[in-house]
Amino acid sequence: MNVLLLGNLTAEDKEDAQRILDDSAKLLFYQDLKEEEKDGALAQADIVIGGRLTDEQLQKTKNLKMQQIFGTGVNRHNLQHFKEKGILFCNSHAHSFIIAEHGFSMLHAASKNIQFSDQLLRQGIWDPQRGTSVSFFNKTVLFLGFGEIAKHFKSFCKPFNMKYLAIKRTKDCDDLEVEVFLPDNKKEALKQADFIFNSLPLTTKSANFLDEDDFEAMKTSAIIVNVGRGGTINDKALYEALKENKIKSAAIDVWYNYPERRGGEQEQTPKPCYPSDYPFQELDNIIMSAHRAWVTDLSFIDLRKELFLNVNRFIKGEQVKNIVNLDEEY
Repeated sequence: MNVLLLGNLTAEDKEDAQRILDDSAKLLFYQDLKEEEKDGALAQADIVIGGRLTDEQLQKTKNLKMQQIFGTGVNRHNLQHFKEKGILFCNSHAHSFIIAEHGFSMLHAASKNIQFSDQLLRQGIWDPQRGTSVSFFNKTVLFLGFGEIAKHFKSFCKPFNMKYLAIKRTKDCDDLEVEVFLPDNKKEALKQADFIFNSLPLTTKSANFLDEDDFEAMKTSAIIVNVGRGGTINDKALYEALKENKIKSAAIDVWYNYPERRGGEQEQTPKPCYPSDYPFQELDNIIMSAHRAWVTDLSFIDLRKELFLNVNRFIKGEQVKNIVNLDEEY
C-alpha cells in the first residue's frame, strides 16, 4: 500500500518509520517531495500518517482508506469528510502518560504557589507565607472524562491517599476506586472537588462543559488543571472565577486563541498572540503553558511506535486500534 507520512522528521525518525512499517508499505515523506509531486502523492496514498489534512488536500486523496494521526484530539479535522467517504480515522493515545505527567506537574506548581515564590525572590523579597501551599494528602480529585490521560494522572495521585471522582457519559468504569457521576449530576461532583483535572476532547457535546453556573458550585479552594481542550471550559467564566477568587487557581495548557504559526519569537505569526480574548496573562493565580505537554526528551519513535504498528494491522487486515467514533467526534 502507498503510505504518505506528513510532518517534519529527522533522518533517524525516517529510518525508524521505515524499519517498523510493514515491508509491503511503499512509504513517502511529504516533506521531501517537490511541490509538483505532492498532489500526485496525495492522490495515490492509501494511508496517510500524521498531521491534519486541509479540505483542499482531502479533495485530492482519491484512494485514501485510512488516516492515522499523531495526536489524540480530532476537533480540527474534517470528520464529516471521513464519514461521508467511509475512510477509517484513527487517533493515538501513545503519549497519554506524557500529557498526564505535565498536568500533574502543573498541579504541583499551582498548589504550592511556586510562581509567587519565584517572582518575589527574583526581586530579593523573602515572603514564605504568601500563598499558603495546598497539600495533596487526603484531597478529592475530580476527573472530567476518564480516558487514558486521566487514568495515568490517577496513578500519579496514588501516594497521597486521594478520593477519586469522575464525570463520564455513562456509569461504566473499570476502576472501582472511582465514583462516577453523569453529566446531569456534575454540580454534585464539583462541590466535593479540591482538584479538577480536565482531559475532555472538544466535541459538540463537550463545548463549554464548565460554565458560569458550574464555577459557582466549586469550592473557593478548588484548583483546575486543563490538558484537554480549551473550549471545554468557557473562557469568560474561567477568567471571572479566577479574577474574583471564586476558585483558588488554575493551571492551563490548552487555549482559545492560537497563532497561525507557532515557533517562538522568530517564527510565530502574529506576535504577540494572547491565548484568549480575556487577559489571563494579567492574573497572578493562573499558570499558563503554551500547549506544550507533549514536548519532552523522548524520541519520536518512543511515542509513535504504536502508531506505526496500528498501520501495520490495517495493512495486514487485522483489528485496528483507536478508531475514532466519527459521530461522537472522539
